[in-house]
Amino acid sequence: MKRPLAWLLPLTTCLLCAGQLNAQIRFGGKVGVNYLIGSQKIQPDPKNAPTNAKGLGLSFAAYTEIPFSDLVGLRPDLGFSFRKGKSETTVNQTLTNNTDVTGGQGAYTGSQDYSAQNDQRLSYFQVNVPLMLKPTDGLRIMVGPSFNFLMGGKQNLDETTTFKGNITGTDQNGQQVTQAVDQQNFETTKRKGSAAIKDFKKADIMVMAGLGYTLPVGFDMDMRFYRSLSTTYDHSEGTARTQIWTNLIEFAVGWTFGG
Repeated sequence: MKRPLAWLLPLTTCLLCAGQLNAQIRFGGKVGVNYLIGSQKIQPDPKNAPTNAKGLGLSFAAYTEIPFSDLVGLRPDLGFSFRKGKSETTVNQTLTNNTDVTGGQGAYTGSQDYSAQNDQRLSYFQVNVPLMLKPTDGLRIMVGPSFNFLMGGKQNLDETTTFKGNITGTDQNGQQVTQAVDQQNFETTKRKGSAAIKDFKKADIMVMAGLGYTLPVGFDMDMRFYRSLSTTYDHSEGTARTQIWTNLIEFAVGWTFGG
């Protein structure tokens, strides 16, 4: 009789602890906005570099809180992150006796201004596994890894070229004539699917840190910062190479159930 009783006591203890832990596990959902800030590196350093990509996006996720004690726990979540990054390139040139602009119609003297606006959209499936520290009731500090898997995207590129100056050439009688030019050319390019994301890494591992607060009724607020551990974008053309790391600020509100 002693042996069955010896096994019964630790088994009962484990079941009670499991039941207590299960009662403390909480679930919830959240929706929020994110702001992307790209950190770019271009080699060799160009004279007219594009601006760092920036833009406002959306996110939503489902999460669970798994406490190990009153102070420490995990707060993993699964969700989707829709990001936008806009950048602009501007090139201003002064041309003298240039024939490439006119296509052989004469010599062009004046200015050529080029601007390109790139609007990049990216969709990620996001898995976060932060360690949660709770110094006081309701307040939490989070730090941990974030795994982001690229699902798709699209790109819109608007290019504008403006010519202002004079074209000097000869007419049918062989006499030299000068004609004033004020011309603007606009071109837009739209890409989607693999063509829009071919230079982006399919998996982006990030480190995340943040603060959050849950009210007693369950209303939840969450502020996080993400930073890529490796390049998000890597493109080489000739001797030039462009690399971009992602910085992401995210704010979300949600509702926590249970506990």
